[in-house]
Amino acid sequence: MYDFIYEESLKRAKHKIWIFSDLQQSNPNYAKECLDISMEDYDRLGAPADMIWYLGDSVEGSNKEHLLKMCRMQEEAFARTKLPLCYAIGNHDLEYSCYHKEEPLFLPFYDTVKEHPGWYSAKSSADPYFKVALGDFMVYFFCDHSASDLSWMAIHGEFHGEGYPHEQTFARIREEIASLKQPVITAAHYSFAGGNRASGLLSRMFPLPDNVKIHFYGHAHIGDVTWAKEHAYRRICWVDWHDIPQINVSSFEHIRGHKCRSVFLHIYEDQSMGIFFRNHDDHVFSECYFPAKENYPADYSAAKE
Repeated sequence: MYDFIYEESLKRAKHKIWIFSDLQQSNPNYAKECLDISMEDYDRLGAPADMIWYLGDSVEGSNKEHLLKMCRMQEEAFARTKLPLCYAIGNHDLEYSCYHKEEPLFLPFYDTVKEHPGWYSAKSSADPYFKVALGDFMVYFFCDHSASDLSWMAIHGEFHGEGYPHEQTFARIREEIASLKQPVITAAHYSFAGGNRASGLLSRMFPLPDNVKIHFYGHAHIGDVTWAKEHAYRRICWVDWHDIPQINVSSFEHIRGHKCRSVFLHIYEDQSMGIFFRNHDDHVFSECYFPAKENYPADYSAAKE
């Protein structure tokens, strides 16, 4: 039934986005194993996307040779799709610099994306977000970010160090989104409050404007009971105090999360959506979800009482 619904959805989709996160492996051989499984299954589906959203943690560890090897293999794999790619930095992408603060900031996959034609990320490592237009929608991508001299760093949804320049930025982003005359999708390495392993910085935008329709995130590897604990298998949840669903797309590896996973997002002519959870190891769709087209307006009053 899932395959039938997916095929019917594919015929009607105006936009088809492949969303994933967290390939992260300190051993490049494990990264290649998981990447090969996922890419082979994507090809098996007939390469059914017109855009890629990569929500962070492309690499892991502090061995520079290993990090560069993982960047090369991913660039080669994703370049073969000939699709635009949007990339949001995650916590493990900053891991090398966390261990080597005496060296300049090192973000190898971010640098790879910035140098690749037709791929998108934040303008600089210090920017907390970037945005991309997609048909009727505006998509906001939120990134971990850092000063180039490592005097401050925003990671795991909080900032550390001195002179953090974005204390008011998230409130300004909220005002910017509210002023738009179009629906908005948000995506990040982390969830908003209410999701698995949520970001405190993102929740500075509360209450979210009513034109925010859905949020996609990684970080909380499905099946990883060590870190996600009782929520290890939670794929869909809601933003606290809002009628906005959050979709956990992680992870693109089967070492921590047991299966190589991703999500396919279909957006239809009427701005409604279909979401399909893919298990690449077994070549199956495990769930599908069709969120409400209209959200109830945010009501933050109960939180203030």
